[in-house]
Amino acid sequence: MNDIYSGDQKGLDVFLIDDVGDGSIDKATKMLAGISRGVEKAVGSAIKRAATSGEAFAARAVRDEYYVNASDFKEYTKSSRHIITDKSGTTVDIEFHGHHIPLLKFDTHIGKDGHIVARVKRSSVRTTLEKAFAQSVGAHTGIFEREGDERLPIRELFGPSTPQMMSYNDDLEQAIGDHVRETFDKRLEHEVNAILNGWRR
Repeated sequence: MNDIYSGDQKGLDVFLIDDVGDGSIDKATKMLAGISRGVEKAVGSAIKRAATSGEAFAARAVRDEYYVNASDFKEYTKSSRHIITDKSGTTVDIEFHGHHIPLLKFDTHIGKDGHIVARVKRSSVRTTLEKAFAQSVGAHTGIFEREGDERLPIRELFGPSTPQMMSYNDDLEQAIGDHVRETFDKRLEHEVNAILNGWRR
């Protein structure tokens, strides 16, 4: 079945947005020239806000394609921000990364007879997973299947990771990137004005 994976969560997928602040950082640097650490403070605050806003935007956007709650999307998404300053200027990248999300977090139903019916994409139809079963392992409950004919070993079933969902198609990938860049530019302008006017130190 498409987008159902078996195994573990060791692999980490990454969705990279680069060229954030292309042009706006240079403008901010000129405006804040002479103010100690002014541009570093402005860029740092703006990129943090852009990453948070981008995550929220992506959580809403991927729901058009996938059966995933916004809260689950955010739980399985982390971001890292990279501010690189050298002789040529300052550049900013944002990475969204995450492991595969347990299949139980998607449109998965456990029948009274124990049969598992699931689908990950909205364009898919619900499929009965003949060899799957629900199992609690410690505090975690998931959907598992046996690796062979024997009772053990078993492996958990997962859906895609959040970075995979964010890059599902070119339009979605572009929309998320555009939102992050626009949010950064607007927030950077706000931060620059706050520093120049003495509202932020």
